[in-house]
Amino acid sequence: MQKVNRLRYLLLFILLSTIVSCQKDKQEQLIPKEETLSISEKVILPEMENSSAFISRESDRDYETFHGPTVHMGNGHVRSWINISEEDDKPLALGIEFTANSFQGLTDDPLNFAASTFFLKLHQKAKAITPFDHITINWEPKGHEPAHIYDVPHFDIHFYKITIPEQLAITGVPTTPPPTGYLPTSYVIQGATVPQMGTHWLDPSSPELPPTFAPFTHTLIYGSNNGHVIFIEPMITRAFLLSGASYSKSYPQPIHFSPSGKYYPTKYRIWKNSENGRSYVALTNFVWR
Repeated sequence: MQKVNRLRYLLLFILLSTIVSCQKDKQEQLIPKEETLSISEKVILPEMENSSAFISRESDRDYETFHGPTVHMGNGHVRSWINISEEDDKPLALGIEFTANSFQGLTDDPLNFAASTFFLKLHQKAKAITPFDHITINWEPKGHEPAHIYDVPHFDIHFYKITIPEQLAITGVPTTPPPTGYLPTSYVIQGATVPQMGTHWLDPSSPELPPTFAPFTHTLIYGSNNGHVIFIEPMITRAFLLSGASYSKSYPQPIHFSPSGKYYPTKYRIWKNSENGRSYVALTNFVWR
C-alpha cells in the first residue's frame, strides 16, 4: 500500500512539473524578442543628414555603451545610455532607448501623472563627465498649452542637472530667471512654470511658433528654476517617433555654463534602428565647458 501511494505521489509530482514547465515555456514565448535588453549592447548612431533611413554605423571598437536601469513604460521598456570614447573618455552621445512596445499601452488620462511620468537614472559614468543627473519622460496624451501648437500627443524629455528630490520640490510659482548669458540669447520667450518641472524657455524662431505655425513634430526647450538652468528638453510627438524618421539638429548655446568642467551637448538626434525596432533620442556632439 505504501508503494502504491509513493507511486501516486511520484506521478503527481511529474504531472505538476510538466504543467509548470509548459506554462513557463508559453510565458517566455509571449515575451517579445525586442524586449530582451542586454547591458552589453552598444547603441549605434546612424550617419544621417535629416534622412529617414538607417544608413551606416559607427565603429564597434572605439567606444563603449553604458546603460542605466531599465524602466517599464507602456507595454515595453525604456532606459538611459551613454556612449563614451575608449581613446579619451569623452562622451559621444547620451540618450534614451525606447523599445517598440513602450509607445503602446500608455495612459489616455492627462491628469494621471503617476502613470505618465518616468524617471530614468543615468549610469555613474554619465553623471561623472556630463552635467546631467537623470532624465524624466513626461507623456502628454492630450498635449498641453499653448493651444493649436503643442496640444498633440507628445513626450517631454527632460535631461535634468538637478537631483530627483530637487526636481520634485519645484513649485508652480515663477522664480528669478537665470543671469544674462546662462540661456542662449535667442531663448527669450518665458513659457509656463510647471510644478515638479520648472520654467520653460522657448526660441521664437522655432518653426511651430508664430508667425510660421508649422505643424509641431519636435523642438528643443531650456528650463530653469531659482536662477539656474536646470534642464534641456527635446519635446517630440509620439507620431514622429512612430514614423521612424531620423533627424539631427544643432541648437543654440549659452555663453556661460554651470556647473563648469563638464562636457555639454550641442546637438540633439532622433532615429530608429530598423534592425532591433527600437527608437532613440540623444544629445550629441559634446564640448568641454
